[in-house]
Amino acid sequence: MPRPDRYVTRSDLGWGSSPAAAANPKLGLVIHYDGSNQNLAAKDHSACISYWKNTRAFHTGPARGWVDIGYSFGACPHGHVFEGRGLYKTQAAQPGGNTTYYSVTLMCGPTDTITDVQINAVRQLREWLMETAGVAGTVKGHRDFVSTSCPGDALYRMVRDGVFSKPATWGGTSSWEELLIGLKKGDRGEAVEALQELIRLAGHGDALGPAGVDGVYGDGTAEGLRLCRADVGSRALPGYGDQVTGHAFAQLIAAVAKHQATKVRESAGLPDTVHVSGELEVQK
Repeated sequence: MPRPDRYVTRSDLGWGSSPAAAANPKLGLVIHYDGSNQNLAAKDHSACISYWKNTRAFHTGPARGWVDIGYSFGACPHGHVFEGRGLYKTQAAQPGGNTTYYSVTLMCGPTDTITDVQINAVRQLREWLMETAGVAGTVKGHRDFVSTSCPGDALYRMVRDGVFSKPATWGGTSSWEELLIGLKKGDRGEAVEALQELIRLAGHGDALGPAGVDGVYGDGTAEGLRLCRADVGSRALPGYGDQVTGHAFAQLIAAVAKHQATKVRESAGLPDTVHVSGELEVQK
């Protein structure tokens, strides 16, 4: 099995191989987070690279004094898996499991947005570890090993609910339904950008405001979705754009098709309706 679709190696970061002691973790994958919010989902991917490098500098600096970054891997809000210590290395992540489990931190804090592509990156990492290194499919949280708030209530709930144990999507083959249904106000990330682009294609880009397609599901995105639903006959009451339900998704796609068909008709100079008078003969 290939590496996760978006994999950032130590070499990509300008790092050599990890000096950490050898190990062969087999029992599963442990989820971590950062103790403070990072807001990386709202930033360019370059901020994730800086975050990962800064984390390594902190771990190897006087505050920790470790030989390398503490984690095996990281998963950023833009769907990239970052190599930390990598395969077959002891970690400094979860006492009691540093040689028996791999670790991955999601580069987010207590109330940061956890994106769909970030979740899928962890799923890909898990499947890759299972196939490549013979690791069990078990997923645990840092607090399963010691008394700690890590990985935060939101992530730990995902661990307990089996979110990271679900099958990964590979090769960018997620359907529109999988990406968009379930999005709601307050969400951020690439899936929200896709939603906003569809709203624009449906002719309601102005509703998004000056920021346009920015990956933030705010009032403008909600209003744009509500207007799209109104275009195809929905009552479109207040609040009808606050979440992408299955019904809202279907109406959004219909609104895009309707608006694009209107543009084609207008560019070709075709009338809205065609009136036929006289006799119409159909030959077989």
